[in-house]
Amino acid sequence: MSSVVERLHALRQPRAEGAPISLNRHLFNLAWPSLVENILQTMLGFVDLIFVGQLGPDAIAGIGLGNQIMFLLQVLFMGLAVGNTALVARAVGAKDMREAERIAKQSLTLAVILSVGIGALGFFFSDAIVGLTGATESVTAICGGFLRVVSTFSVVLGVMFVGGGTLRGSGDTRTPMLITGFINVINLALDYLLIFGNFGFPRLGAVGSAVATTLARALGAGLILYVLFRRGTVLKLPWRGDWGLRRDAIGRILNIGGPAAAEQLVMQLGLLVFSVLAVSLGTNDIAAQQIAFNISTFSFLPAFAFGVAALTLVGQSLGAQDPTRAEQSAIQALKSGMLWTVLMGVGFFVWRGFLVGMYSDNPEVQRLGEMCLIFVALAQPFLSVALVLGQALRGAGDTRATLVYTFVGVWVARVGLGYALGIVLGLGLFGMWLGWISDFIARAALVFLRFRAGRWKTLRV
Repeated sequence: MSSVVERLHALRQPRAEGAPISLNRHLFNLAWPSLVENILQTMLGFVDLIFVGQLGPDAIAGIGLGNQIMFLLQVLFMGLAVGNTALVARAVGAKDMREAERIAKQSLTLAVILSVGIGALGFFFSDAIVGLTGATESVTAICGGFLRVVSTFSVVLGVMFVGGGTLRGSGDTRTPMLITGFINVINLALDYLLIFGNFGFPRLGAVGSAVATTLARALGAGLILYVLFRRGTVLKLPWRGDWGLRRDAIGRILNIGGPAAAEQLVMQLGLLVFSVLAVSLGTNDIAAQQIAFNISTFSFLPAFAFGVAALTLVGQSLGAQDPTRAEQSAIQALKSGMLWTVLMGVGFFVWRGFLVGMYSDNPEVQRLGEMCLIFVALAQPFLSVALVLGQALRGAGDTRATLVYTFVGVWVARVGLGYALGIVLGLGLFGMWLGWISDFIARAALVFLRFRAGRWKTLRV
């Protein structure tokens, strides 16, 4: 605890005029807006599930499963955002703003094209996709309706992913934070109005959460475009030029973003299969697991925030031909992220009963949810290594390695071991979550060894 206080005290000290910004301060300036943004982003799902939780376990299971499937459909946006952010950061580090603008606009073009395919898939095949999970008829109806709304209008999500990634690559993590804060307020109000039909609005039930989130994200996407094209500080995009697809730029984006998208596909498909395995255990088990997943997203936030800072600084440092600073940035980001994740782990363990109780008063759901949160608390150090150093490798363009490590962690450890212990050996949700924590242990070990080897410093992108 003292080391945390000392770091915060050092960051509060005024910087002498003209003095270069320290690495710690630079990391903190990038990380804290990203942390707040991701807390707010997580609050979208958190608030939705709390409202929906008042409709019963079927609604919780349906919306939770719908989010899992939507994560699977949006992996292309995630991969595209990684490639875009890494290349924008390199261009900014090399002070080549023309190239940064070109990469950003090509990425936005690709995001719009991809959203058409995702929207068509979701609009026409939502019920069929949900039916493959084996969920009950009630859960399938809720999940299918949610998925159809969110996927059909996925263009707003794509613009937020890519546009926000462009801002972060340029070093601006505050603007995405402010925009996410705004859309949270809108989402909260719309949830209250549309889920329960208050103040004369239509009562849409669980699907109302999808409509609310989509409308809020649409406003957020509009604001990000406004900032990028009218109010950019480090990077301001011109309206004209570079909208037609350019083979060289797309090739570079996909060289990094392709493996990153494949990694996200491997991960999200594995997470979906893991959720489907819980379906076979019963509604209480899947409801408890979805609650634990929803709460555990907060445990990712400090590590992810410092991971974003590491990705940006590693990319910019390598663009400036300074691999030493790139390595120092990643190591310092890991130290800072580790401090905060461990503290959060303690909080999850101590207040696990209260946290699960916010979602459900079902005794069995409460017991199982608390058990899952104990695993979440124990996983924090491994989670920090896997996320922060993994983001540093992605910032360097080393996305093929992280793809392999994600496959090993998610499919071999989480799904494979979880299935063997939980289903085959009959240990239930406890056995499945032994596989869950093994995923983070495996990925942390592999990512750490890759980072220490140092090959990422010389990759050409």
